[in-house]
Amino acid sequence: MPTENKIPVYLYNTLTRRKELFIPLHPPRVGIYSCGPTVYKDIHIGNFRTFVMTDWLRRMLTYNGYDVYLVRNITDVGHLQNDTEESGEDKLEHEARTTGRSAYEIANYYTQQYMRDADEMNILPPDLSPKATDHIPEMIAMTEQLVERDLAYIRNGNVYYDVSHFSGYGALSGNTVEQLRTGGHGRQQMEIADDKDAPEDFALWKHGGPERQMNWSSPWGTGFPGWHIECSAMATKYLGEQFDIHTGGIDLTFPHHEDEIAQSEGATGKQPVRYWVHGEFLVIGNRKMKVGNAQEADDDETQEQTIKMSRSKGNVILVSTLKELGIDPMAYRYLLLTAHYRSKLNFSDESIIAAQNGLNNLRADLAILPRETFTEDTPWSAEAEEMRTAFQKAISDDLDMPVALSLTREAARNNKIAPAERWRLVLDFDRVLGLRLDSVEASTPRVVSEEVQALVRQRDEARKARNWKLSDQLRDQIRTLGFEVRDTAQGTELA
Repeated sequence: MPTENKIPVYLYNTLTRRKELFIPLHPPRVGIYSCGPTVYKDIHIGNFRTFVMTDWLRRMLTYNGYDVYLVRNITDVGHLQNDTEESGEDKLEHEARTTGRSAYEIANYYTQQYMRDADEMNILPPDLSPKATDHIPEMIAMTEQLVERDLAYIRNGNVYYDVSHFSGYGALSGNTVEQLRTGGHGRQQMEIADDKDAPEDFALWKHGGPERQMNWSSPWGTGFPGWHIECSAMATKYLGEQFDIHTGGIDLTFPHHEDEIAQSEGATGKQPVRYWVHGEFLVIGNRKMKVGNAQEADDDETQEQTIKMSRSKGNVILVSTLKELGIDPMAYRYLLLTAHYRSKLNFSDESIIAAQNGLNNLRADLAILPRETFTEDTPWSAEAEEMRTAFQKAISDDLDMPVALSLTREAARNNKIAPAERWRLVLDFDRVLGLRLDSVEASTPRVVSEEVQALVRQRDEARKARNWKLSDQLRDQIRTLGFEVRDTAQGTELA
């Protein structure tokens, strides 16, 4: 159920480098394209930070009453080992060659594993998950458009985008043609392809040799698509020539998203995306729990090391790794809530254990609250409505999830709100947080003896009479009988 209060939504737009009022193209509909996984290996928790960010964005907009349509692609061809320099093998082909398995088998296996891990992280499934290999005709058609518009040229079965013919290149990342040609800010190719007119040009279509498993016929011969053209073709097909939001990790700003803009705008003449939303890195520091193929480090190195999670660094942690270490995937989601998505987040033994403890404490607070049946029309109390407004303002202010989490913890213990309504309020907030708090089981009701009930009544009378000394003495007596005391507007509450 969307909220009734209309609070403006603000998002930081990478393209304009400022926080902007969000105004969708066709309200209440919001179209979002999210760059999905390359399915040649298991997806690590650094990747999942970006996917969780997009999940919060989607949930926040839904909470605010928007009708969100999310497309997240599956990259199962065309992503090279070094896309910045356009060198190395296709990642799927490399995995197939080194393991002896079919590239298609590998892609299917890791796609299914990614979906299972996404479910473990409580990431809502996208409305559509298009695969690159199912959209080769669309990619060829867009490449043909770019050739016809003199934005691309053909060399030896390869098709390259002519960056010098697109005046807006570099607007997203700051990597202009002039900067690239002087070797700064991005694509620095140690070996320039012989058939390129300029090093900054990038491949739309690559010639594929007979050793490849994944090849298709095209007007330029047998080959395969470049990585960047995939997203342009699929986003345009399913969201139109212009849509609202494009998300991804900060590392995709260049070259991937910069090249997407050049392709899409070059083909249609229209600015494809209104708001570009990028999430920062998950960095690794102070890790002593041994995981996967993590590099060895002595204590001093471990204390100081804070590096991006990546396979090349050997510090990859999977969702399954968390579970092997006894960490609930929801505790990792809780950890992500503690930092703004545009800030780097340090994953360490201390931070994940603190997150697990924080989640456990929140669950414990909920377990003791009574559950009542509410309908959408059930009114909120004034205190609860005030907290809902504060929560909505936080999530709508460029996804300020740390504040949203703080408000949720406060809501669970707010004695100004009736216990049953606290339960309802926290579940309302969890529509955005996504911590699966609705699965918290109620603690077994404790039998309150007549003796304890009599002490509670005496204490309430003592408090009314402002006899604080007697009130404290009665509280201590109640504690000796195994109950904690909370003072509320409705009187003494036992826990």
